[in-house]
Amino acid sequence: MKNWKADVVCFQETKVGGEIENIVKEVWGNKWVNYAQLGASGTRGGIVIMWDKREWEGEISSVGMYSVTWSVTGICQDFSWHLTGVYAPNDRVEREETWGEIGAARGLIAGPWVLCGDSNTVKYPSEKKNCNRISKGMTDFSDFIEDMELADPELSGGKYTWKKGDRHTTAARLDRILFSEEWEANFRNIRQHILHRVTLDHSPIMLQCGAWENTKSYFKFENWWLDIKGFNDKIKGWWNSFSFIGKPDYVLVANLKALKEKLKEWSKTAQGNLGTQKQNVLKQLAELEEMQENRTLRPEEITSKTTLISEFEDIAKREEIAWRQRSRTVWLKQGDRNTNFFHRTANAHRRMNTISKLKVR
Repeated sequence: MKNWKADVVCFQETKVGGEIENIVKEVWGNKWVNYAQLGASGTRGGIVIMWDKREWEGEISSVGMYSVTWSVTGICQDFSWHLTGVYAPNDRVEREETWGEIGAARGLIAGPWVLCGDSNTVKYPSEKKNCNRISKGMTDFSDFIEDMELADPELSGGKYTWKKGDRHTTAARLDRILFSEEWEANFRNIRQHILHRVTLDHSPIMLQCGAWENTKSYFKFENWWLDIKGFNDKIKGWWNSFSFIGKPDYVLVANLKALKEKLKEWSKTAQGNLGTQKQNVLKQLAELEEMQENRTLRPEEITSKTTLISEFEDIAKREEIAWRQRSRTVWLKQGDRNTNFFHRTANAHRRMNTISKLKVR
């Protein structure tokens, strides 16, 4: 969630109902979250829309059997819009009811509109692996999109959003984000793309609108670096390579500054940057999954995939150490899987990092 940097997130097939406030806060990572929910029916369905309540405020405008619509207004900007999350059933007759339900919800609102979720069907045979014919369900879905006058942007980063089985013998583009003409008129550079998945059948998808810029971050020594093989020897080598001359205190400060610059440079490499490591692993996993869509993986490729998943888990453990450092919490054992707790604590410290009064004598 933190890496996605999204103001609004919609989950489908949550299979949960009842009171979920604590779950929502744990998933989001801080208290600045609100949500709208369509509870699951037993172990079927379920939709949860989460948003940053510092950016948006809104209310549920309609709830159906298969969809929930949330009407939104910006807090810091003059912009109102609507979001419908849908989880369509697998039965074709029930899917027809879903399209009618969404059409009725659309009739109650006006203005920019986004529809997202799992349609449990595709528009064309090319969106389903090993499919060569157009079904009635495909025609119904295509007609619904046309009747609602929705734009269906090209999906970048992959062909399928759902894959089943170790060999991906079954795959389809079941998930998508659609939007109205009013939405398109308000934004530029609209792009829909697949995010990396590790173990789930469905891949997350993101709709980006406008220019997205990375924020600058300051340098900080990461405790997890100490677990890297050869790191201590690298520090000793850098330290011994410095040759400053002067008083001892000057030499010490100069050495520390030079070491900091070396570490800053090294932290941008794959070995010193968790984000880069994670992206490299996810990229290799995505390449293997793409191969798996077209053919059966060879034994050495299956071994490689297993190794990459193990590496991803190691990176997750290092992320826990990193968040522990930022949270300045030391009373939990390092083996505890409490990353979300450290996220919340670190974010709370950021909010409290202010000096209300300073007295100088």
